[in-house]
Amino acid sequence: MKITKISQSLTIIFSVITTTALAEEQHKNNIDVITIKAPKLSLSDTAFAEGNLVMPDVADWLKTVPGANINKNGPITGIAQYRGMFGDRVSKNIGGQKIIGAGPNAMDAPLTYINPIIVESVAVYRGIAPISAGIDTIGGAVLVNLKKAEVDKAANLSGDIALSYNDINEATTLAGDVNISNENSAVLLYLTDQNGDDYQDGDGNTITSTQYDKQQYGIDIRHLAQHWDIGATWHHAETLNSGTPALPMDIDYIDSDRYNLDGAITLHEWQFKWQLGYQDASHGMDNFSQRLSMNPTMYRYNTATAQTSDYKFSLNNSDWLLGLEGYSAKHNSEITNPENAMFNIENFNNVKDQRNSLFLEWSPTNDSFSHTIGFRLKQNRADAGKVSHSMAMMNPNISALRDEFNTTDRAVSDTTFDLALNSEYQWNKALSLNAALAIKQRAPSYQERYLWVPMQATGGLADGKTYVGNINLDPETAYQLNAGFSYNNDKLTLAPQLFYQKVADYIQGSPSTDMRVKMVAGMMGDSSPLSFSNIDATLYGADMNWHYPLNQHLKLSGMVSYVRGKRDDIQDNLYRISPLNTRINLHYQYQNWQSNLALHAYSAQNKVSVLNNEIKSAGYAVIDWQVDYFVSSGFVLRLGVNNLLDKHYNDHLAGVNRANGSDIEVGEKLTAMGRNVYFALDYQF
Repeated sequence: MKITKISQSLTIIFSVITTTALAEEQHKNNIDVITIKAPKLSLSDTAFAEGNLVMPDVADWLKTVPGANINKNGPITGIAQYRGMFGDRVSKNIGGQKIIGAGPNAMDAPLTYINPIIVESVAVYRGIAPISAGIDTIGGAVLVNLKKAEVDKAANLSGDIALSYNDINEATTLAGDVNISNENSAVLLYLTDQNGDDYQDGDGNTITSTQYDKQQYGIDIRHLAQHWDIGATWHHAETLNSGTPALPMDIDYIDSDRYNLDGAITLHEWQFKWQLGYQDASHGMDNFSQRLSMNPTMYRYNTATAQTSDYKFSLNNSDWLLGLEGYSAKHNSEITNPENAMFNIENFNNVKDQRNSLFLEWSPTNDSFSHTIGFRLKQNRADAGKVSHSMAMMNPNISALRDEFNTTDRAVSDTTFDLALNSEYQWNKALSLNAALAIKQRAPSYQERYLWVPMQATGGLADGKTYVGNINLDPETAYQLNAGFSYNNDKLTLAPQLFYQKVADYIQGSPSTDMRVKMVAGMMGDSSPLSFSNIDATLYGADMNWHYPLNQHLKLSGMVSYVRGKRDDIQDNLYRISPLNTRINLHYQYQNWQSNLALHAYSAQNKVSVLNNEIKSAGYAVIDWQVDYFVSSGFVLRLGVNNLLDKHYNDHLAGVNRANGSDIEVGEKLTAMGRNVYFALDYQF
């Protein structure tokens, strides 16, 4: 195993052997994990994947991991994508908790609920994630390790203060944490404030609805004893007046409180871990306060809430891991018009989404072979209350859709499972071969089931289409294959992988044949609404990371990713698939200085979804540059430039503009930030 420590940004595991995921995953020895470490203050020796404190969204870090990317609907609304799958298909475990957003359109996607200053690391499983990584890992798994209070007998007080400024949108970040400890107990306190205005693209166009205002704070308390430990955490997140230009509304507010209790007991060779969590989130959004809207009759305000409780219990030793894991979420969403007190839509009413699971994992080793074999059995239950619409009395189509939904049995139950095998063969000291296969299932999301009237509340798809749900959707079933190798000698590190998966009953929009749906959607300007339906789909591709030191001070590293996604029912492509892309870093280090020059290159994306009205994107290349000066132990100054050449381009996964009042038209591909000069300092004590 080769672990390369990277001060400014990360720790990377280049081989297929890892012991650095979450604590309960430390027994694994044959699953490749790339871990993006949060900024630390010691000199780096590479810059393969990187996190930073300058950009406000932790999801941005995923763009430096092979196979990973983000669907960007706004500056703080990044939806994780891995090998063509995104949203609920990619498991996000944040500090041990399953985070469920309040908004039905994923404006408050799970990674929104964290801030870079409180992140210890972001780990991404390469290839097929083990079943222990999460309840639904059909599309991969992202594990976010948060900072926790640290018991340190030598230092009673420690902390971190970070400041940054971006010139392109006058964005500022102020973040800090402090750790207070004694011999057996510790307390961690943190506070962050991030805000920025609308940005300009490479041609100087102002992109409306790209401002943000985000604050978070919290406390973590830990007590350690000889054979056990216990901790309690409270996180508060508040977001105000933040744009999402790829969606029909912007964020008015997000208000969330998250609580967590966890602990561990070690007895002989076994360790028992437990975790209990609860989150209460509310979210307001509208289409008029932050973007131009000239018709008050079309003003819309959506108030959404979600309450989620989650649990996880696990028992493990060096070879075995047994666990119980689950969550129960309740959702409500009501749409009103502040200019018309009579207008009211119950979009989602008392929707319940409950998932409970039992899993078992075995990790045997035999000479040069190592394996991880896992099975998870899942019980998925969902239900919804009756809905209403103020226009039902005037519109027989809305009335019919409402009545049909309200009289239908809305309670559903699905039993699903995940089965995965990961294997590695250590050919010699430098070369290891790895292979994995799995059958994984995912039950439908609550939007896919219970969206009863044509709406765009689709979990952040951002395709501009209106959808209706289908209560009787079948779970998705993916048949997955993955193979690769890892080569690591004294100079070159290379880790390519190939993957293929056939997904039966893939949930995707198909043209609605219901005339009532078509009539209602037509009133909102969509002549071809879609209905969530089960289809078959295929995804395949390859990705690779590499690292090569040129000399003592200069090193090259990078990654490349390719994925192809196709529908099998019709001649069309899957929607919002990242094009072929690569990242190459030239890293320099000398005495107290280090610098990184990065090239990000994307090919054109011509294989788009016609059914989703997806627009093709041209290829582009962007250069970023950053230099750090270590003033003293614990104090670093940073100067950098994103998009050094002020390139005017469209990130394919950023979607299209939906906000009136921009310098670009509604319906055009959103253009990315132009040249952004930033300054940051970080002081750790």
